[in-house]
Amino acid sequence: MKAIEKARAHYQSKPVRKIEVPEWGDAKGPLIVYAHPFTLRDQGKLSQYSTASNSSESLADLLIMKALDEKGEPLFTIEDKHLLRTQVDANVVARIASEIMRVDFEEVEKNS
Repeated sequence: MKAIEKARAHYQSKPVRKIEVPEWGDAKGPLIVYAHPFTLRDQGKLSQYSTASNSSESLADLLIMKALDEKGEPLFTIEDKHLLRTQVDANVVARIASEIMRVDFEEVEKNS
């Protein structure tokens, strides 16, 4: 098997990430944000859409690009960007974005 095939198989085997957001939940429990693993393509889109000097814009763009509901549908649209940047807790947005982009170092070490 070629290296690219192994790399691709590894990516495809990774589960969708589940991120609990208690701040956005209700009496039933926290909101769950789902996200497929972060790719270089995602990173390129993010840098294309956002200016390097505006990290709040990047975080909002990341949630728009990657945050999904339980059915795999986007939680946010481009129309939500202004509100994400101006009327949503920045710490919560940053935490979700960090989880989406998080590198699982345990998995990296396990596969080394």
